[in-house]
Amino acid sequence: MKPSQDSASHAGADDKLKHSVTTILDQPGNQLSAAQQQRLYQARELALARFDVRASEAPRLRERLALWLQRHTQGLRRSVLALSFAMMAGTGLWLMEGLLVEEEAVDAAILAHELPLEMLMEPHFSGSLHD
Repeated sequence: MKPSQDSASHAGADDKLKHSVTTILDQPGNQLSAAQQQRLYQARELALARFDVRASEAPRLRERLALWLQRHTQGLRRSVLALSFAMMAGTGLWLMEGLLVEEEAVDAAILAHELPLEMLMEPHFSGSLHD
């Protein structure tokens, strides 16, 4: 086939699909026959009766296990979240304490040094040390 014939047949297929979909959607879906309505009513009543029977029974082992697992999984998630926050706060405090101890050690070393404190305060002091 030629490209122009391909596009023409494709357009025809699209029109056919649009017409089919439109026809299906235009059909009134809420007008059921009496027999269909009766069968739907019976199926609904049967489903409600089954639900009432099932709701009155004690939960099965599988259901109890699923509920237990769900409750404990939620508790575990909360615990992990609390633990991660505690670890982050503890790490921050540990780092701050380490910096404070290091600063105190530097202060003690400066004050315990043989050089006078005025000598250490001069702007060119560190430059002359490196020479």
